Amino acid sequence: MLSPSWRRIIGGLLIVAVAAAGVVLAVRWVTRERPAETAEGREPGKPAVSIQESVVEHSTGGTPAWRLNIEEIEIAGGGRSVAASDLREGLVYDQGKPVMRISAGKATYETADKSFEVTGGVKVVSHRGAIITTSQVQWVPATETLHCPGEVTMRAEGVTVRTQDLDVIVPQDIARTPNRVQVRTEHGQLTGRNLVYNLQTHGYTLDSIQAVFGVDAAREELGRLR
Repeated sequence: MLSPSWRRIIGGLLIVAVAAAGVVLAVRWVTRERPAETAEGREPGKPAVSIQESVVEHSTGGTPAWRLNIEEIEIAGGGRSVAASDLREGLVYDQGKPVMRISAGKATYETADKSFEVTGGVKVVSHRGAIITTSQVQWVPATETLHCPGEVTMRAEGVTVRTQDLDVIVPQDIARTPNRVQVRTEHGQLTGRNLVYNLQTHGYTLDSIQAVFGVDAAREELGRLR
């Protein structure tokens, strides 16, 4: 027969043991259940991080290459892809100076190769005065080129160019395409292929030319092409 003091000691030990077992079970349940709740709570494909009013930019050797000013940034894919909505302004630099200004509805930046893409009512304005409108523009870091893969309209000094698949090579101040091009001026219209347009001088070359001009206007326009 146990004395009252021993019964109290054994009873206390049993209470402590039950409480400890309850704590272990609770910890195991939390550890097991929380990942499931997190996975169910987040929609598939939903970004892991969302930041309001931010800037995404890239520099090479301390010299700015490009900059995106945005309303909202969403980081997904383990940080490999950064999607920006409501692009306020994009800037492309040459030798540290802004030479291209971009407006669009959305931008996506790939951290692996430092490229970006803008879509939705894209407008690119060169500091030389040319204005390019299209639906999509991709920045190709290796060649410092703005690639416009779709239909493009470019307006420059007295000239409107319509084509597809236009490249703007930023360091050279040149826009070019191998495809069919329509060039409209105040004097008439030219069509041809392999356009190379100098954004600085506003001179251009064109192959396989077909022209619709008056005689005097044709002489003047062909003189520009030489």
